[in-house]
Amino acid sequence: MKHRLAKSLTVAATLTLALVASRTARADDCPPGSWFCGQGQAGGQQGGQLQPLPPPTAAPPPAAPAPAAAPPPVVVYNNNAPTAAPPPVREAPPPYVYAPAKQAWPRKNEWGLNLHLGGAFFGKGRTGDAGAGVLGAGLRYKPIPQAGIQADLDLAGGRDYNGFRRGEVAFTINGLIFVNPKDKAQLYFLGGFGWAGATAVDDRNGYDERTYRYGYFGVQTGIGLEFRPTKNVALNADLRGFIRGRTDSARHTQPEFVDDRGRSTNASGGGLLTGGITFYF
Repeated sequence: MKHRLAKSLTVAATLTLALVASRTARADDCPPGSWFCGQGQAGGQQGGQLQPLPPPTAAPPPAAPAPAAAPPPVVVYNNNAPTAAPPPVREAPPPYVYAPAKQAWPRKNEWGLNLHLGGAFFGKGRTGDAGAGVLGAGLRYKPIPQAGIQADLDLAGGRDYNGFRRGEVAFTINGLIFVNPKDKAQLYFLGGFGWAGATAVDDRNGYDERTYRYGYFGVQTGIGLEFRPTKNVALNADLRGFIRGRTDSARHTQPEFVDDRGRSTNASGGGLLTGGITFYF
């Protein structure tokens, strides 16, 4: 055991000496500035010193010059060049004024002046020529488009049922009902009452003429058509039937109608056809 330990120590010492000798021999071969080579040892060269570092205050190498900047573009102003027209200025529209809507006709509370003419007929009469012409005027008031009232004053002249020459004045009041007041052609019904005064002259002999005077009260009804092309003018035509009785004081002693059998009456009737024009206001 001791022999092995001594042998190992001898080998280690030999290897150590060999390593030191090799490093000493390589010291002479180190290039200048090598930091790992030994300095000041025997056999070393005096000229194998490290190269000095540059001083810290040395100026850095000059930088490359920057390229020259391009000159700015040249702008030439021409005062004579045409300029663009400014956009048109839109004016604000005028304020809208709301006008009240016009009242459509037919209007309420209408007044009208009616002028008419026509004919009255009583049958053929005793001489076959009974009949009379009528001329008149009326004042009409319509509180609503569907209804109205009219007062008429009429003049009539002709031959009566007895063949006497007759002149008559009548005043009547009639109510009017319009079926379709919003149309231009309006159908209406009428009905009312009235008074009349007549003068009859028996001129059949040509001499010794006798004059009779009568007074009447009666009622009438009818149907008509009014055509209204404008709101202020209307044309009308109607057919009426009437019956009436005498109201004068001579009705008991002088009856108006006496037949061949001696029967008498003071009641009479007939028809009236008229046409006219009405001006509304």
